Amino acid sequence: YCATDFDGNRPKAVASLNAAFLFRAIANPTKGRVEIEGLRNCLEGLTATLSDQRWKEQRRMAKYVGESAAEVAAASNTSTSTKKPTDPTQFVLVSTCPDAFGNFETPFGEFNGMKRQGEKIVLDEFPSLSYSVLQMGKFDDNFVQEGQELQFADAEEDTVVVDGVICAARTEENVQKAEQKRINRRDAARAAVDALLNEDIEGKKVQVYTKVGVTDIW
Repeated sequence: YCATDFDGNRPKAVASLNAAFLFRAIANPTKGRVEIEGLRNCLEGLTATLSDQRWKEQRRMAKYVGESAAEVAAASNTSTSTKKPTDPTQFVLVSTCPDAFGNFETPFGEFNGMKRQGEKIVLDEFPSLSYSVLQMGKFDDNFVQEGQELQFADAEEDTVVVDGVICAARTEENVQKAEQKRINRRDAARAAVDALLNEDIEGKKVQVYTKVGVTDIW
């Protein structure tokens, strides 16, 4: 899942001066944020679909063994997980590294804060789904060569809760740090697809990049 309301860290209505996006932002500002409400809608639909498929499978099994679907479910799987051992990771969320972009305030939340809220939704609110959260380095097609080896690093915890809202905490150390993780966008797409079958990062939040360069956030 990599849909977004942003171009970089600016809302599309502002970044592109697109009349359609601007009209939607003014006419219906409470429509919902792709990073949060859109993500939750997607996860709820996926969870419901997988649960329905599992229930239908259990009913088919019940016909063969002469028991109820509930008895088959209890006997075959006591876990709430909807994933079989041979299945790929069910949900991959593409997010951004803390050092990719600076803060950009919008009427409905700050850019980095909304990214972190979306990550927390995946990590905490849908335990039956298998997941991987990829915090991508900043996309750079000009100075980062395509086809380099993907690098993974443990995600840094950079969130704080202010008035019940999850926000990104950008410290002076992070801002002044002269390094910034970067990745060619084609390699980012490759990483997102590879994550479906990468058991090493399943159930984790990791940073993904191919090059570390000088930061452009000051």
